[in-house]
Amino acid sequence: MIRRREKKEGLVPRGYWESTLANPMAVMSNMDRIFDDFRSEWESLFLPSRNFVSDLTRAPLVDLADNGKEYVVKAEVPGLNKDDLTIEVTENSVEISGETKAEEKEEDKSKGYIRRERRYSSFYRSLPLPESVLTDKVDAELKDGVLTVKLPKAAPPEKKTKKISVK
Repeated sequence: MIRRREKKEGLVPRGYWESTLANPMAVMSNMDRIFDDFRSEWESLFLPSRNFVSDLTRAPLVDLADNGKEYVVKAEVPGLNKDDLTIEVTENSVEISGETKAEEKEEDKSKGYIRRERRYSSFYRSLPLPESVLTDKVDAELKDGVLTVKLPKAAPPEKKTKKISVK
């Protein structure tokens, strides 16, 4: 009885060497991609998560509405009190900034801390307004973590027209 040897597929797929010889830079590109993937996975083990970083630098979410007579700005500022906020208004913009400082202590034990955490963050938002506002009549209120700023609109300036005679 005669046995025929079947041709086995090796580790390298059929046609690999032909494509490699035709485009040798493809191998380098594949190696670069593999190392980039490895490097990004490795770095992610040591860098803080994006959510952690964004929580520290988070600017408040803001709504700006026009109800005809005034603009109303609502900003989410949970955990802040009125002393932590600064509001500045010009004729055509409103700027809101704030700072938070927090420190947690469980035990001090004469400088041999068991647990002690600190956090500081600040934010700044500037919103341009489409029309002028009356800066001396602006009202702000902080309630349940929502800052509401009411900005009454200024009367539109009178349009002065002048008729020009043609010579």
